Amino acid sequence: MKKLISLLLIAVLSLLCFAACSSEGEREDSIEKIRIGYMAGPTGMGMAKLIHDNGGMEGNEKYEFKKYADTGAAKADLAAGKIDVICLPTNEAAVYYNNSISDIKVLAINCLNSLYLLSDSSNTVNSLADLNGKTIYTCKNGTPRVILEQVLSSNGINATVSYTYNGKEILTPADVGTLVVSGDLPLAVMPEPIVTSSLLTINKNGDTSISYTIDLSLSDGWTSGGIDTPIAMGCIVGSSEFISSNKTTIEAFLSEYKSSIEFISNSENRDSAADYVVESGVMAAKPAALKALGNLGNAISYIDGAQMKTTLINFYGVINISLPSADFYYE
Repeated sequence: MKKLISLLLIAVLSLLCFAACSSEGEREDSIEKIRIGYMAGPTGMGMAKLIHDNGGMEGNEKYEFKKYADTGAAKADLAAGKIDVICLPTNEAAVYYNNSISDIKVLAINCLNSLYLLSDSSNTVNSLADLNGKTIYTCKNGTPRVILEQVLSSNGINATVSYTYNGKEILTPADVGTLVVSGDLPLAVMPEPIVTSSLLTINKNGDTSISYTIDLSLSDGWTSGGIDTPIAMGCIVGSSEFISSNKTTIEAFLSEYKSSIEFISNSENRDSAADYVVESGVMAAKPAALKALGNLGNAISYIDGAQMKTTLINFYGVINISLPSADFYYE
């Protein structure tokens, strides 16, 4: 009798375990789509093949895509639970986490240096030293301002960094581009692909009084300032709740996302990559996409796991961002 009761107990426990496992599997499989947000910048460029392979901007049964012009709207949607994973500047991701707006994890770095200094015809810039005493314009949001400030400081350059023009704040890289196209900024720092699209727009407009040259890559000043950690500009983050409930789904997405970045950054794929960048709405025309991809080179990168954590901790230390706790990093 005791043996029979023991066997019945084992059977019941086995059924309960099976039911629990099945329930977990159902939760995993019940996610109809991952809702993905991306920016109209280098992080969006890395997403372009994944978008192309999964229904374009309309998405498919696996993914729903949304393009954002600014990080404010993106973070608001993440906090409201309207987006599951989203590309953000690395500094904004850390501040967002530290302010406990919502519980997030950083999944991977997706963009290294893509910042360049442009000057108009009234300026001659051959080196960082030529910036002494000058005012350099960039945007308030994202990584350009903090990276520029660090480059100037570490190289002992006495220049002013401004994100206001005519009393108005310059919020996004696209805002910098607009002011460059109109010839308003004598010196400006902004990322690719906005550098390329801005210069091509100037040429298209045919106003010969407006002329800019690309003088410096900020990565050179970063290195010459004695900083040996990479410039980690962009990352992709996700809702902690979504990630913990859908780990298999997230892992599959990250594998596909990594493949997308590797394809886009490979120069052998540049022609197709440019098509996909235009399809994704990141850039308007293929010639501009081709040129921007050539300039970016390996800046569109995928770094995850322990290397991501080490890179971000070192980067945050350089730009004086309060370090998030260990929970922030997805491993």
